[in-house]
Amino acid sequence: MVSGKATVINKKGLHIKPAGALSTIALGFSCSVYLKVRNYNVNAKSVLGVLSAQVREGEEIELVCSGSDEEQCLNSLIEGINSKFGLE
Repeated sequence: MVSGKATVINKKGLHIKPAGALSTIALGFSCSVYLKVRNYNVNAKSVLGVLSAQVREGEEIELVCSGSDEEQCLNSLIEGINSKFGLE
């Protein structure tokens, strides 16, 4: 199991498009992926789960990956967050 933190820099937080992009990245890996923010702990492979966490701009999230490709998944997710998923 590996985990890493990143700050969401998308202007509207993790609204539908960046939430979908995050979930799409997570779905590309076989490991389990959870997103933690405030008192939420959601499955990052679920767009509705990510949306339910209501992550706002400037919030720090923790990503927890567990499985055979956990390192690659974590790196890809953090890269996506840091690049605003190419959406802005």
